[in-house]
Amino acid sequence: MSANSTPSLQQRLSEQLQALTQVGETLTLRLLDLEERIGALEGQVAELAQARGDDQHNLDAGEILATTEERIARLEDLLNEQRQSPRSATVQELNPFPEEEEQPFMDELCA
Repeated sequence: MSANSTPSLQQRLSEQLQALTQVGETLTLRLLDLEERIGALEGQVAELAQARGDDQHNLDAGEILATTEERIARLEDLLNEQRQSPRSATVQELNPFPEEEEQPFMDELCA
């Protein structure tokens, strides 16, 4: 490198460093603003939950488990209905890998 190219390299590096710090500063300010807005929204949500007496937060563990169990039972019923529908019989007929009957091993044939 020649002596003339050194100042231009230093100049470019300092300009890039300055741009990088400006980006960092902008991101930091935006992050702080976002944190303030999220805090305000969380406060509003808490106030709304208290104002309407949010039923979800008042459920005890037994009630939550009971509703979950009911939901799972409904899903199982739906799955069983789909398995028994006529459409599933058509799908079984189109099975590209039908079950084959068991065949004996070679040593069983020789015995």
